[in-house]
Amino acid sequence: MARKPTLRDVSRATGLSIYTVSRALSNGDGVSAASREVVLKAARELGYVPNRAAQELRKNTRSSVAVVTASTSNYYYIDLMKGIQRTLRLSDRTAIVADIAAEGVYTPQLEDATVRDLIQSRTAGVIATLTLAPHNMKLLEDWDIPVVFVDSIPPETASRVPSITTDNFAASLKVGAHLGEHHGYADWLFMAYPARWSTRAERERGIRAAASKYGARLEVMESENDAESAHATLRAYLDSPGGSLPRAIIAGNNPMVHGALRLLHDRGVRIPDEVAVIAFDEFPWAPLLDPPLTVLNEDSEAIGVIAARTLTRIIDDQVRAELRGEPPVPVYRPEDRRELGADLVVRRSCGC
Repeated sequence: MARKPTLRDVSRATGLSIYTVSRALSNGDGVSAASREVVLKAARELGYVPNRAAQELRKNTRSSVAVVTASTSNYYYIDLMKGIQRTLRLSDRTAIVADIAAEGVYTPQLEDATVRDLIQSRTAGVIATLTLAPHNMKLLEDWDIPVVFVDSIPPETASRVPSITTDNFAASLKVGAHLGEHHGYADWLFMAYPARWSTRAERERGIRAAASKYGARLEVMESENDAESAHATLRAYLDSPGGSLPRAIIAGNNPMVHGALRLLHDRGVRIPDEVAVIAFDEFPWAPLLDPPLTVLNEDSEAIGVIAARTLTRIIDDQVRAELRGEPPVPVYRPEDRRELGADLVVRRSCGC
């Protein structure tokens, strides 16, 4: 059976945006008579019949925002959601969570399916914690759905899209300076998650720069982004021929430190006497551990507030544009791209 023509087919045939085609077919405002005639003619020739249910979905009140996460087992996202939810409530909007890397395992098929579902449900906007594929960014752009990235960078094809990130290079230099200059540790292990999480590159670059500056030997160990994988990978690393316990472990995020601490506990390794431990990302019970955990605190709740404020402004501008009969194209500003600092919270697990 031949594929049924879609709104996108009419858009391609006319050279007009999906928004303009949709407005023309629904007899909406903001479309010239000439453009409307071009659209109607192309629709007749292609045999396109508008989906009235889909049109009704596009008339919603832009009240729901999607937060695309990459493994909700990371406590970073819990504090992030606090900031997002608190801010969205001020504009009577709600947030839904879509996890595209359940238990730390990412699949492009799940990302594609999630983005399609968000478009079909006509979400007002997206806050994404993982760099989305360029073709999915293009889909969201075609449907005028704004995106704000947090803890990740937009794809290169989306150079204007907002992002709220941490200066991870500078943050890693703080970690390295504390280990190398303050404690004099010369043997470091960096437990890293996969590079598809864009924060990995700058964190590793900063750790490598610090190791070079302080003359430390550095090993980088990568695992999948969940505690079980981190535990298994660290066990294999230590049990490998020539493997030995480093003087300091730097855990790249919450799942990495969870896996590391469990293995060290299982083996009776004394922290910090035998190995010092520092982790990225604060979490509520870090000061309650024995010994209390030294962490690099990004303040993800504050990042969530900034991201939600940015997205709210963009959506509100779209609503006002529609009321004026104009296309609701997201308007991004240069200041929507922000890089924030992070603080090293020193406790006893590093040897202090």
